[in-house]
Amino acid sequence: MSTPTGSLRQEQLQFARTMREQHKTWCEAADLFRARYGVNARVAFRIVHGWSQRQAADEWNSRWPADPKTFKNFSYWEVWPAKSGHSPSLDVLSRLAALYECRVADLLADCGDFRDRDPEYHARAELSSNALQYPSRGDGHRADTESLQLDSLTVLMGKLEEMSAEEVARTIASWAGQLDPGLSRRRLLLKLSAGLSLAAADPALAITAKDKAIRQPRKTDIADLAGVWHSRYIYYSSGQGKEFEGEHYVVLRQHAGRLAGQSLPHSAGSKLRLDLSVEGSIATGTWIEQTSPAGYYRGATYHGTLQLIVSPMGRAMSGRWLGFGKNFKVNSGEWELTWVDDATSQRAIRQYHHKV
Repeated sequence: MSTPTGSLRQEQLQFARTMREQHKTWCEAADLFRARYGVNARVAFRIVHGWSQRQAADEWNSRWPADPKTFKNFSYWEVWPAKSGHSPSLDVLSRLAALYECRVADLLADCGDFRDRDPEYHARAELSSNALQYPSRGDGHRADTESLQLDSLTVLMGKLEEMSAEEVARTIASWAGQLDPGLSRRRLLLKLSAGLSLAAADPALAITAKDKAIRQPRKTDIADLAGVWHSRYIYYSSGQGKEFEGEHYVVLRQHAGRLAGQSLPHSAGSKLRLDLSVEGSIATGTWIEQTSPAGYYRGATYHGTLQLIVSPMGRAMSGRWLGFGKNFKVNSGEWELTWVDDATSQRAIRQYHHKV
């Protein structure tokens, strides 16, 4: 049975009054009104203020008498974007926002929203999803802290299981991007990656026979680490009194259970070789670099050891190098390798020549 127009109007006005009595903002009240009565945002804001279209026009004219409007103007704006409506200009929307005490965007809340096409939006949505919120018990009361944490972790793990590695990476990167810029966000993520790698290597987490039956090949297998990697390390030059970073594109190939790395042609002529063995999530080995003949070190050759932690998905390695410097001092610094491409053929890797 439909509600008579007069009765519906009274019901809507009563609903609006109740929302304000509950200390809802105009925006909150309008959102609830839209959801309940299926009207657009411009209609909702007017009605929650308790105004008819004629009363809204009177309010407009009292504020901007030099630009008078009638109820028909409000009707056209509220019907839009239907063919019989008129699209309000930005100036009109700005004045309506002032009239209704809201944002211009609030008046267009029912219009097109294409944020779901943006992968960063999905990442932010994951952060604010209920997977990170504490659930309530069936009786409406919150459970004890230990149970809450366990339940929340279970839900979060379920969501992570459904997400691809790229989606996880995008979500975490988005989270890190919102942290205080004063923090070393990259260092924090590297530490998190190292901690996850060590946790994955814990014997207590060994997979069961059932898990083995359904296990998919993982990128952390030694055979899967072959490919093109971007190498970056940090070093301090005592002669120049500051830190520098060295970059190379390196091809890693498997040789009898080991990884041999050779840098691709470098724009400055520097050459790098790596010899690594991988056991579990730990990569250990040696490095040799012949510096640029035209650079500060004039083609000098340096060598040392290297220990890295392989990320769970095998797309990154991070750790530290150790090597001998001048005056018989042992130096060290950060080193990271980031996966770029699976291909190792000469034709495929040519695109990475002289890229750094």
